[in-house]
Amino acid sequence: MRDDYRAEHIPAYLEPDWYERFFAPIAGIAPKVLRRTAAVRLVQWAIGGPLDEAATYLGIAPDRVRFRPNTDFQRWERAGRNPAEFERVLRELSAELRAPHRPLIDYQRRREALRDWALPPDEWDALVSELPPIPGPIRPAVGDRKRQDASVFIWVQVTQGEHLFAPRAIEAEQPQDVQREWALRRNTTWYNLVRPDTFRHYADLRKLLAEYAQQLARDIDSGTGRSPTVNEQPDAHAQ
Repeated sequence: MRDDYRAEHIPAYLEPDWYERFFAPIAGIAPKVLRRTAAVRLVQWAIGGPLDEAATYLGIAPDRVRFRPNTDFQRWERAGRNPAEFERVLRELSAELRAPHRPLIDYQRRREALRDWALPPDEWDALVSELPPIPGPIRPAVGDRKRQDASVFIWVQVTQGEHLFAPRAIEAEQPQDVQREWALRRNTTWYNLVRPDTFRHYADLRKLLAEYAQQLARDIDSGTGRSPTVNEQPDAHAQ
């Protein structure tokens, strides 16, 4: 057990700054694997127990991603890396967390606040009404499917989790055939939202969603507001 930082200070998908400064120089291992595994290991050091319990704490579905030390070692060996390198870097990061340069974020509080969250319809309508007009006769779709993808984007920004494990409350309310259709288009929409050279519509939408996420994170951290679920109709969120 460790008492230098607490499990709630660890995001499920290691903070980008932490990854860039500590783990990016490790070549041959996918960044996704490094960020996810480092987060799980840090939580395991904080609370003890097996890796799967640490992953569950972070909201990483154990039926989709299982952590086994022997598999990790095999992956590193295939990449020509020494597993001890990962351990060394991880301990360097944990040492920084003992004396952080800024107050640590309670990511567990954010995860709990947004556990079954989705962007309410009225707030989505307010956001898309701020989008600059697109030239031409074709208008981008802004229905519930895109509201679901926008909700996932905000959840990722606030919790620093992986979009794979974000709640999909809007999608869950749809008929099975609609859920299947949305699932087929999920990766394309996500790619357009996050890629740097995306279309103007997605770039404008991303800017608005990022601003919303920043305010929502401040509200959760300060305790001044409660995040609504998909079925609630709250007052408009402060923009």
